[in-house]
Amino acid sequence: MPEGLIQGVFLIYYVMRRNLKAWLKKNQLTTDPNDYMAVVAGNGSIGTDQIIDEIVEDGSEIKRETILNIISRFNNKAADLVLSGYNVNTGLVYMRPVIKGVFYNKSWNPEVNSVYVAINQGADLRAAVAETTVEILGEQSGMTEILSITDTTTGKTDGTLTKGRNAEIKGSYLKIEGEDGSCGISFTSTSGGATIKLDSADLVLNEPSRLLILVPSAMEAGEYELSITTQYCSGGKQLKQTRTATMDIPVVIA
Repeated sequence: MPEGLIQGVFLIYYVMRRNLKAWLKKNQLTTDPNDYMAVVAGNGSIGTDQIIDEIVEDGSEIKRETILNIISRFNNKAADLVLSGYNVNTGLVYMRPVIKGVFYNKSWNPEVNSVYVAINQGADLRAAVAETTVEILGEQSGMTEILSITDTTTGKTDGTLTKGRNAEIKGSYLKIEGEDGSCGISFTSTSGGATIKLDSADLVLNEPSRLLILVPSAMEAGEYELSITTQYCSGGKQLKQTRTATMDIPVVIA
């Protein structure tokens, strides 16, 4: 990747992301009333297209199409190399291939074995983290939070879901409630596609700490960001404003 493009990418990273805002919530794992955990107040998700937009707006002399072409080639080559047995260091991240599962019969079994890429912070990312400050916004009670998602057909908890089958979502203050049109469960394609909002009929179970949904059979295979928006509040009341929780890992529709 050209040096000028790399510098442009990291300029955006340092300027836009060096300040994190976070809410405090009580740590439910201890009885200490002064024990809190910080939860990042996220700004949503961005992809390659949005990053390139920022580079262009910063006055890059490289054409948008050229930037996209270089990034795509770089990503594809890095993936090819790590999946060919190389440990790949991009500066931002360090990747190494891992084979998971037990080999009972000394042969590959796709039902048990799988390929996984372990990713760790690289030197550039660690340097950026060292420059990051955290701004505490205060204590937020009754925060909507997604803790896990399980494909009830396969039992997988890695975010992989099966079309036309059920998935169980666990967390806190998840119950879908409210008159605001944004309330509901949405899947947004990470590749820049449209957002798919689940129909109310696809919500099989609607509880504060547990949702059971039917993954639409018409959804295209791919990677999605799962978000839940609600006005639910304990005590039989509704919030005046919506709250949105986004899952930490992407959901993959198989």
